Order: sequence, then structure tokens, then C-alpha cells
Amino acid sequence: MPPINALTAAQFSITIDGYSVGSFSELVGITTEVEPFDFDSTDQMVGPRKLLGKPKPPTVVLKRGQTPSLEVWNWHEAVVSGNMAAARKDCTLVMYAVDGKPVARYQLFKAWPSKLEIVTLKGGPTEALYETVTFVCERLQRLAV
Repeated sequence: MPPINALTAAQFSITIDGYSVGSFSELVGITTEVEPFDFDSTDQMVGPRKLLGKPKPPTVVLKRGQTPSLEVWNWHEAVVSGNMAAARKDCTLVMYAVDGKPVARYQLFKAWPSKLEIVTLKGGPTEALYETVTFVCERLQRLAV
């Protein structure tokens, strides 16, 4: 059972200029990280310390059953072909509750789909294909709902 004030989400979407380019059923994770920098002080009393290092690019990983939509695929193709103008886009990750109301929103600045995986558990007429997309961005910002 989640904590009392914990947000829950049933669906996730990536939107560009208010237009959804993909809906997803699973948020695998959002990662934002700053590498620690080892600093050896000459002061014996202080000793080695960890300082703020270089930030790593934020990543967002989303998963869904593969759909006929080519929006994300075409966006990834622009990345693969090296078309920087078409590849890097400001977009919004919106998280929706079961009732369809947004519960959280993140702005991804100059984002692009760096990795696209399509898998199935096994072959067969009733087995779904799953698509996992990793988005990388220059900056990530949590927005008010």
C-alpha cells in the first residue's frame, strides 16, 4: 500500500507542443545524477572529501505495448541519421491517474530518444510486442500540475 500522499499513475505520455507523440503504460525510471568528485585535502584534519562534480544528462525510460504509431520511431530515426535539428526537442512527460487527470508533469529540454528496444517474451499469435524508449535530455524540470 503506498504512503498516504504518494502519487499514483496509470498512464504516461510524451507531448510536444501539446500534441502526444506517445502514450506509455510503464515508467521504468527517471534518473538525474551529479557525479561526485574526489578531493584530497592537504589538511590532515579534513582528509578526503566528496565535492560536486559534473552532472550527467537526465534520462527517462518508458515502456509500452508496441502500437502502429510511427511518431517515436521516426523521431528515433532522426537521431540515428544525425539530424540534430529534428532530433532534439523540448517535450513534456505527463503522468495520469486512473481517472485520466494529470498527477505530475516534467519538462524535458532538448530531449531525444537515445535507445529504442522492441522485445517479446516469446513468439505467438497472442504475445504482445513491447517497446522500451530511453529519452536523454539536457535538463529536466518538475512542473506544477
